[in-house]
This record gives sequence, C-alpha cells and structure tokens, in this order.
Amino acid sequence: MLVIGIPLLLLGSCVATVTALGSNTTTIADERLRSAPDQAQPADTSAPAATTQTTQPTEVQQSQEPPTEQGQVAKVGETITVKGREPGVQVAVTLNRVIDNATSNNQFLQPDAGTRYVAVELTLKNVGQQVYTDSPMFGADLIDAEGQQHRTTLAPITEGVSFSGSITVSPGDSRKGVIVFTVPSSAKPAKLQFGVMFQQQKGEWQLD
Repeated sequence: MLVIGIPLLLLGSCVATVTALGSNTTTIADERLRSAPDQAQPADTSAPAATTQTTQPTEVQQSQEPPTEQGQVAKVGETITVKGREPGVQVAVTLNRVIDNATSNNQFLQPDAGTRYVAVELTLKNVGQQVYTDSPMFGADLIDAEGQQHRTTLAPITEGVSFSGSITVSPGDSRKGVIVFTVPSSAKPAKLQFGVMFQQQKGEWQLD
C-alpha cells in the first residue's frame, strides 16, 4: 500500500503542475493578444475629410440710379442720368411727354408760316452731391426723321410751364418744365438730346 500511494501522490502532483502550466500559458497568451495591434481592423488610409467652408451669399446690390444710362437711347417716360463737367454734378432727366403742335399763349410769339411748335416736358432731379445750376433750354436739341436739328424758342405754351431762364436745384430736389422748339410743319420729330449746358455728352430719347 505504501508503494502504490507514492506513485499516486506523484501523479497528482504532476497533474496539478500541468494544470498550473496550462492556466499560466492561457494567461500569457491572453496578455499577448491584448498587447498586440488589432490585425482584424485595417488601418484607415483614407485622406481626412476636407473642411467645408461656409461662404456667405453675396448680396446683390440693386442700383438706385435710373435703368437707362447716359449713352443709351431711351423712350418717352424713361429716365437717363447725365453728368456735368464738374465732379459731383449728376442729373436724372425724365422725358415725361412730347407735345406736338403746341399752342403759344403769347400773341406776339407765334410760329412763323410753314412752322409749328413742338414741346417736350422734362423732370430734372439732382441726384448728385453738388448744386445743379443750368439753363435747360440751352442743353436740349430736337432732331427730326431726316436728321435735321431744330432750335428752341422762348414762346410760352398753354400745355405746360416753361423753364424760366436758369434753374438752381439742390441735391435731392427736382424741377419740371417744358422746352419748346420751332419745327417745319412737314418735319417729323424723331429724337431729343439733352445734357448739362456746355457738356458735350448728352442723353438721347427716341420720340417715334
């Protein structure tokens, strides 16, 4: 019984040793798995996402000036902004209406035989930064369908109030009046040109 007991004791000791070794091996393997890099998940090689910069929409500034600019042909009822020779002088000129065969209310100022009066009514608004002083009748030209240019007259008419001599208009203020032309009876008014007095560049309106 003693002989048999010793081997059994040795066998039990060996089994305990193997069990301890197995447990220790599992622990070491677990530690290696935890410390090793994760091979199951591939590294992210994609480029970093671009940062999107929010751009504020540019507000479109709408011009406060009249739609038709100097150098373009306008129509009756439209406005052209003309500039003076001095900086800061700008006038918004509106051709309100054309009065063909206008009637003079002065018995001493009547159209000659074979002629008639044609008048245009204008509104002049000072949209510049300087005081606008002018004699409007000297800045206006009436052109007929044949390209002939006609002169102005001082005759007053019943259909409107003439610009009396010179005018002085402060910034933001306006004046309205008529300019009268002497035209042959057979002539057809085609264009009106108007600008600041002694200024070469003028606005132009189509009358027909």
